[in-house]
Amino acid sequence: MSLYLNFLHTTVRFDVAAEAEAAFAPVRRFFRHLISTDAPREPTFRIDVRHYEPERDVAPHVWRTPTSVVRRSNAAEFNFDAHVVEGGGRRLYVNRATLLDTPVDTAKDNTFALRVTERSTVQVLDFVRDLVIRNEENTGTVVLHASGAHRDGEAVIIAGPKGAGKTTTLLSVLRRPGWRYFTGDKLFCTVESGAVVVHPWRDYPYVGVGTIRADPRLESMVREGVDDRVDDHDPGHKILIDPDVFESWLGSEFSAEPRRLTALLLPEVVPGEPLSVRHLTDGNERWAHLNKIVDRQVDTTFFTWQSYLVPDYTDFYRSLAGLRTALDSVAMVRLRGTLDVDPDAVLGRSDAPAQTTAPTTAPTTAPTTAQENG
Repeated sequence: MSLYLNFLHTTVRFDVAAEAEAAFAPVRRFFRHLISTDAPREPTFRIDVRHYEPERDVAPHVWRTPTSVVRRSNAAEFNFDAHVVEGGGRRLYVNRATLLDTPVDTAKDNTFALRVTERSTVQVLDFVRDLVIRNEENTGTVVLHASGAHRDGEAVIIAGPKGAGKTTTLLSVLRRPGWRYFTGDKLFCTVESGAVVVHPWRDYPYVGVGTIRADPRLESMVREGVDDRVDDHDPGHKILIDPDVFESWLGSEFSAEPRRLTALLLPEVVPGEPLSVRHLTDGNERWAHLNKIVDRQVDTTFFTWQSYLVPDYTDFYRSLAGLRTALDSVAMVRLRGTLDVDPDAVLGRSDAPAQTTAPTTAPTTAPTTAQENG
């Protein structure tokens, strides 16, 4: 079975062996908004996917080599290491769940071999995301670290440091008429006809048990579809929630359709303090805030030892510079206080829809500890 993940300038071809289809199925489901049986271009990367049996497929001496850190995260499921072995112009990353056979340089060889088990899903999602981000950066796409909502072809994104109130702001926006979930953590920027266009990337939310218990509907969904032991965990414990479950709770399924960026909200939660709004008009201040949320893979603390694809950033920085002019069409707003945010009011829109109560499909409480990892 051949499948194609098509995203912006990147096409990944997966050739999935019959015996690997069951283990690969969760990956296919996660990326279903991008995967098809057709490709608009020659594949950027080719990945051969087969079933993995560690004792059969890995030589004994590999298990005796030291392990290297592949990923460290707040989510336990996204913490994983690998034995790294080189030979024959290839590099192997091996652990008990997954085996990844990579080229040394994708500019010369774009083929990968992936061996999967039922425990491979998170590692494969992380690998594919890393591969796509690196390739997009190499072609000049600017990646931003932000969440967002959309309505009528426009996107409003929300950014800030950990604990600023991004998730609280996002969920308050989603309670307003017509606004729907856009992206939870990352988006890719292009400039088209002078406007900033943002392309969402699906994420895997990581939510605190205290937050889950605060919303009976979410608690029921987690108990039935994710973790039936939710009562056994402390309030501070976090659970990786299936994106379909999370989006069902939001009442807004993910869509890969790009949107025009119209506003960037920068929240600072101060409980009990009335919401204050400040529009940023100084060009240098606006540019500084944008640069704070640019997600350069070179800046990350994981995957830095991988070298099969290292962006040279020439086109990336050219595109980033081009965003400065296009940013003139994007409102940038600082929000401080109790973050119950109506984006139409914040943006001063006189044609905003009449205020209504939250739809029954929207969450009734605002989580404060949701974090993307997928």
